[in-house]
Amino acid sequence: MNKGSLPFFRRAARLAGAVLLIAALAASLSSCAPRRIGWGVVLWTVKGTEAKAGSIVPVYLKSNIMKVYVIGIPGAASSKVEVPLWQIEMFRTKGAAAKRVAGMADLVSVYMVAARDGLPVRKSPSNAADRAYRLKNGEMVKVLKRVEGEALYTGGAKLQGDWYQVLTLDGTIGYAFSHAMRVVDEKSGAIPDETIPEADADAVASIFSRSWRPAWYAAMLQDGTVDTDYFSLRFGLFGDAKNRQIRVELPSGSKVFSYSSITQDDGWIVFGSTELRVRLDSPASIIASWGAAAEEAPDESAGWHSGDTQVRFVVIDADIREAIRAEEARCSTALRSFFQAAKAMGGKTEAAGTLSFASPQAGGFELWPSATYAWKNADFLPAGFAPAMDGDASVQKGAVSFGLRLADSLASEWQGGFSLYPESTGERNDYLYRLDASGLTLARALPAAPGLPLSETDKRLGTATLDFARK
Repeated sequence: MNKGSLPFFRRAARLAGAVLLIAALAASLSSCAPRRIGWGVVLWTVKGTEAKAGSIVPVYLKSNIMKVYVIGIPGAASSKVEVPLWQIEMFRTKGAAAKRVAGMADLVSVYMVAARDGLPVRKSPSNAADRAYRLKNGEMVKVLKRVEGEALYTGGAKLQGDWYQVLTLDGTIGYAFSHAMRVVDEKSGAIPDETIPEADADAVASIFSRSWRPAWYAAMLQDGTVDTDYFSLRFGLFGDAKNRQIRVELPSGSKVFSYSSITQDDGWIVFGSTELRVRLDSPASIIASWGAAAEEAPDESAGWHSGDTQVRFVVIDADIREAIRAEEARCSTALRSFFQAAKAMGGKTEAAGTLSFASPQAGGFELWPSATYAWKNADFLPAGFAPAMDGDASVQKGAVSFGLRLADSLASEWQGGFSLYPESTGERNDYLYRLDASGLTLARALPAAPGLPLSETDKRLGTATLDFARK
């Protein structure tokens, strides 16, 4: 592998690790007889040496920083080389190593080569199992053992082939079906010169050195439609080169990808041992994918959906904290305006400033200036109108946020909107409201995509009217 092509952070880490490794090796070799820490079985031939697959070699040092073993070479007692940890299986005794080699039998020198692009290496020998690695056309794996697995069919016909436990070039161990693989036996000749292509150093550096936010942030800022449920300091794609992790934070939750290598595949940066791939579309825009790829890449105005496995992230120049503060101030103003309008229409406020509404059908609904609410005895409303109650509780409490934006089609009929967040679930429930002299009329709103105004009511649930508790 060309060390000069390694991304800068990997070169730096390798250089620092090399200093420690050289020092440790020098100490180990300071005596006449280097201290052996165990015996290793070579799983993948060490190119340019006699350490062929299945060889048993002495192991003198293990570096977790460099992720390498220092091994001896068969037939050359004074020769010692570094090899990646994944290339060696370690044993305490030579006898145990020999037993492992015997168990590999006729597969000890066998490799397989992918005959087409995209062949999966699965986490178990089943086509339904999660993918552990994606092979490129011509990429090679080392066969470790033949295993029993699920039969595969196409067009009703059973595919010929077997399941094998295999080792990939980045150290991933998984299971591959041999139907679309070409078998190569090292005993019959040299194995192909297969290497993992290094990722573009500038692209990798950009991924790790910049702050990446969901693309809908840019649309929200441009349109002035910031929604703090979907616009937060928490959401984004964050790289941690030191711990070899990429973290993706979205409204649906957190995904952490602990990768073993960084390679390139047709414009995508591939994070080995994970499903994550990242494509740099421009210096300020990337696409992250960790599942079945969408037919079209999401554009910069695309919102978020809970099942998304491909998301565009962008660099935001605006101050995110300031945008959040401005939106929170707008929502606080909308809350005060609601209280002022209700009191002007004769709504009763208690000592704590509480607004109270009630009806036989909808129960009692109370709002506090502290942006909290309580809703009790809503049993006669259609199921799903009020937020779900916690167990058998008759009173539900939680937070309320005013200031939902309405599409023109709703703004002509409704005065505004608010969201309720029950303490029991924290889930968001959107409502439209209308105030008049008799009280408060509510309707459930169907959720809108991040940054878009509410445009539809849930017509199945109708409306609910609650009277003012008069002064």
